[in-house]
Amino acid sequence: MDDHFPPAEDVLVLSEPLRRDLHPRRGGVLPAEPGVSDRALGGVAPGDTVDPGAADVAAKLAEENRGHIEAVLSAAVSDPALVAHARAYLSGADDPAGAAAIASIVDRAQNGNETPRTFTNGWIASRGLAFAACALAELSGIASSTEDLRPLDSLRQVDSVSLRRVRGLLAFCPEEEYRRAVERLAAHRGTRSRRLVVSYLVPTRHDWVDECCADPPSAEWGSNAFYRERLWASVGTPRHLELLGWRLEESDFDAFTFGMRATMADGLGPAVAPVLVDAWDRIRIYKPWRERFVELISLLPSDEAFKLLLERYEREFAREYLLAAMERFPVRAVRVLSTVAASDSTSALLAAGLLRMHLKAHPELPGPDPAPRVPDAPGEDLPAVLTEPGRAPRLPAYADPDVLPQVLLKGGGRALPAAATRRLVALAKKPDERLDAVRDACDRRSLADLGWALFLHGDAWALPALGRLGDGRTARDLAALIPGWVARGTRARAVKAVDAIARIGTAEALEVLDELAETGPDHALRDAAARARP
Repeated sequence: MDDHFPPAEDVLVLSEPLRRDLHPRRGGVLPAEPGVSDRALGGVAPGDTVDPGAADVAAKLAEENRGHIEAVLSAAVSDPALVAHARAYLSGADDPAGAAAIASIVDRAQNGNETPRTFTNGWIASRGLAFAACALAELSGIASSTEDLRPLDSLRQVDSVSLRRVRGLLAFCPEEEYRRAVERLAAHRGTRSRRLVVSYLVPTRHDWVDECCADPPSAEWGSNAFYRERLWASVGTPRHLELLGWRLEESDFDAFTFGMRATMADGLGPAVAPVLVDAWDRIRIYKPWRERFVELISLLPSDEAFKLLLERYEREFAREYLLAAMERFPVRAVRVLSTVAASDSTSALLAAGLLRMHLKAHPELPGPDPAPRVPDAPGEDLPAVLTEPGRAPRLPAYADPDVLPQVLLKGGGRALPAAATRRLVALAKKPDERLDAVRDACDRRSLADLGWALFLHGDAWALPALGRLGDGRTARDLAALIPGWVARGTRARAVKAVDAIARIGTAEALEVLDELAETGPDHALRDAAARARP
């Protein structure tokens, strides 16, 4: 955390939609109050308990299957040690491995989702939360069969609802009960699958998570994918990310595991930012999840997360959530925007404009001395298209002339006045040959800077406008964005960028077109670049 920020700017506060899918951890963010559907997926809230009658329901289920249980326990091929555990449990012993063995036998006979949940609730009601956690860990190491009882060397998927429910109850239980659960679970970590289950249930034991990260599930299908998701929900330090060396992949996003992203942020805090942004750069994330994903990045209390979001400001949802982050972290916003504005980054112009807008809205914040503005040119020196009468459309806040880069007339000593700048922005919204007169009268670099600043604010109209306002550097900057657009499935935007580069028409822009025609990210883009070449 950054000690030069106010305390509120170093705190992760998740929104309710993000907290709704959270897998809670002890001492972490509280989940949203779960509804009926949330509880059906294992969601719990502080103060939740298990119905005491669950013990009788589980006992009845075991009794109904007593004949099948006995047949499996008596089978010659059943593992003697597991059979001994099961018989000890049936005789009343405090034996989580035996409880897991009985649950496994009945689960295969019933073949339904409710069976493991019935036993889990029964264990909690009759034997306590620590016992239930140990039994779930043991269950992961038992082979699934209707005929015999055997240990399992590979990973077995344990009911996700039962695991999530027990994890939540452990997160909110009294300290003594939690300590007792951790102590008992230490004896149930003898295999890889048990270690993964235990770390998911009590992720506060970072040393245990270390071991899991050093020996993670290797593939992304079946039970390995299941344990990969549980391990993402267990990480709690940057060291865990280093040990894993993983990136989020498309298989990490589905309707039942999206909450893992907020859970990772709860555990890792700002350290999760590069992992999330890397996925945003590479993966075609389903649109409803994409908005929550961008929101999550914007909530991370760190300079790095803020800067990464700023650098992607033209993307869908990025603008609204960066503006929200500026209000949430006002001091951080000044700090990061000032640094980026003073750099040679492609985001420098955007950062400078946002900084001016931010300081205008928050005059109480200390900020850098503004760069001196070039004096306005007299009306008679302006191109007629910027002074003739016309109805200027309503412009967004970022199009305020005080926020945008100044456009200089050729010679550099004078700039467009505010009214002329507004008129220029209005013309840029529907770019046509009228902008040619502006390009002839104005300094090409400062005109391109204005166009780039407008483009980075993410409005669709600004991309075609760059063809009339941009220069060679604009062409290079646009070309650098094209591979990412194609990778994320926004090829239409990439084709519009090719058209804009062709419209720029400078020698450097034409070189960029030739390069795209030869080395573009895919065949369709290469063809588009070749066709656009004059």
